Amino acid sequence: MGNRPNAADLELNTLTLRQDGRVLTAYFNQPPHHFVTIDFVRDLDALTRAVDKDPSIGALVLTGTDKNFLTHADPDGIQPLTRLPHLPGRLLTPAITAQDFIARLPGIVALLEKLGTTASTIAWGVRWKRTILRMNRSRVVYIAAINGPTTGGGQEIALACDLRYAENAEHVRMGQIELLAGLIPGGGGTQRLPSIIGLGKAVEYILEGATFSAQEAFDLGIVHHLATPGAVLAAAQETATRLARRSPTAIAEAKRALYFASRKPLSIGLDMELAGFVSAGSTKASKHIHKAFDEDLRRLGASPLLEVESEWRTGTRVDQT
Repeated sequence: MGNRPNAADLELNTLTLRQDGRVLTAYFNQPPHHFVTIDFVRDLDALTRAVDKDPSIGALVLTGTDKNFLTHADPDGIQPLTRLPHLPGRLLTPAITAQDFIARLPGIVALLEKLGTTASTIAWGVRWKRTILRMNRSRVVYIAAINGPTTGGGQEIALACDLRYAENAEHVRMGQIELLAGLIPGGGGTQRLPSIIGLGKAVEYILEGATFSAQEAFDLGIVHHLATPGAVLAAAQETATRLARRSPTAIAEAKRALYFASRKPLSIGLDMELAGFVSAGSTKASKHIHKAFDEDLRRLGASPLLEVESEWRTGTRVDQT
């Protein structure tokens, strides 16, 4: 029987990895501008694949270095689009959809990257989409620990994470700034932001291309938690440690219901939710969880999820993994 894959051993160009227990922290560092480059998306693609195959990891924290996070998408990666003949988006949509099927063929994305220019930009988009969707389907919890500017494509990567923690500091700015450069969000901004802050506010922020502070992002609901300067990574890792102890099946099924079922007609969404409920309740770990619950119920005479909530919330009462 071969060794299990260890995601922490990956050698990546833009990310440095460190694993503590069931939490893997990925430090992004690509000076001087810390743009979301093709190299970064390739690294994140490889990392999310490896993490899904590594049972020792239950949560991944993505952060930056010093006062830098994911500034925005690399202009050099976008520039080749200017060489294409202009077509309306409604006419390009079928071609983009067909591209998804073609990109599933082995080696196609890597070939496009080698061709360079416009082909590289197309490959960048393909990797980007499949990577963020993989994050949303994963049994691993993804947390962004935002310690620097996070706009445009950088914010879109953060929005693809399950939770967002931000340093409440002046240098931390967020927003979808693409229209300032004559573009629109291309990595999920128009799809994710409305579901978080509402369509009306999302329309205003995207059309204006305005940035906002970490405090404003928290007030809007984009950021889940604020941390004092220098403390955001520790705060995110503390939550990651707790959530990494949860049932991987339950995490994956909850994310499937939230990200994919909630936008379907209610009847279908309810069916998908119930299917996830049954799936999570039929794992081997669920037998141990129910046994511990019954023991506590008899001992306490009341629901242990309420009476001794901290033990269950921190995952210290019973191993759910």
